[in-house]
Amino acid sequence: MSQNNMITYITLTDLDSDQIEVNPAFIVMMMRDTYEPEEGVEMPFTKVILSTNHQIYALQTPEQIAQLQMDSVTNVMKSVMSTTYDMLEDTASSILDQLEEE
Repeated sequence: MSQNNMITYITLTDLDSDQIEVNPAFIVMMMRDTYEPEEGVEMPFTKVILSTNHQIYALQTPEQIAQLQMDSVTNVMKSVMSTTYDMLEDTASSILDQLEEE
């Protein structure tokens, strides 16, 4: 998973074993299905429908994709909390400095 400007992307593997980077916020619905790469061989996949009306066929299960979504939210929240803490600490320090000057 990569992070850029507070937007996280999850990496899914499509039916051709190519990696696809997806913003997890765009995932609208997931359905489990199977396909037949060879006669008599069925393989499961997850049909991921995005808010852009695109569809991705991923080898991960819906549970794995949901876990990736939760992990990405956790990473964003850690970053937000760290930034908020630093900002509040700077504000408190400035206020204390001003009170000491008075």
